[in-house]
Amino acid sequence: MLNQITTQTSVKVPQLQAPGAGLPWYHNLMLKYYVGPFVAGRSDWNVNEQTFHKVNGRILKEIESLTEKQLSTKILVPPQLGLEDSSRYWSVAMVLEHLVIVTEQVYKGVIELSNGRVPPVKVDIAKVKPLGSMPPLEAVEEFKLLVSEDFKKFLLQVGDKNSKLTLLHPWFGPFKARQWFWLLGMHHGLHLKQIREIKKRLSMPEIDKQF
Repeated sequence: MLNQITTQTSVKVPQLQAPGAGLPWYHNLMLKYYVGPFVAGRSDWNVNEQTFHKVNGRILKEIESLTEKQLSTKILVPPQLGLEDSSRYWSVAMVLEHLVIVTEQVYKGVIELSNGRVPPVKVDIAKVKPLGSMPPLEAVEEFKLLVSEDFKKFLLQVGDKNSKLTLLHPWFGPFKARQWFWLLGMHHGLHLKQIREIKKRLSMPEIDKQF
């Protein structure tokens, strides 16, 4: 019993920046002045949809063999482009919880913008971090539902995919519905990489690295 207590209390929590602290300034410049207007701004809706499905298929493959313990183990991953410092010490379940939180909000935002309404919200990065309180297996099921049935319902409510209305993203600037939709695939791809880094440190094999 004493050995168990010693092991548990010896785990050091890494000192990371606060949620919402943002990215390095040079990352912000690239996102705001190149990625936002030229990559997201010129993206094609159908291509973005294909990317979204492809990435989610790979996330599902990566998590399908994980045990509840592996899903819930927090792992510190190396710094990663597009990933806030505070997000580097998550479990796979926390990553999935975060994806559910963000994607549900993006679904709503795209629906509003594409139907001629600007959502009366201010996007806050700090408020979409996972609490880590969602049970691991529930996080898996919520994610599966999010990218299947919820996605189908989302598409049925999308109006004008080329709407000119915008909602401000704190990193990218004003984003139209199509740019927010592009962000879904990019965001899920970012966290696919994080899941693979977590698994690597759990001594788990990576699946299908080709993206």
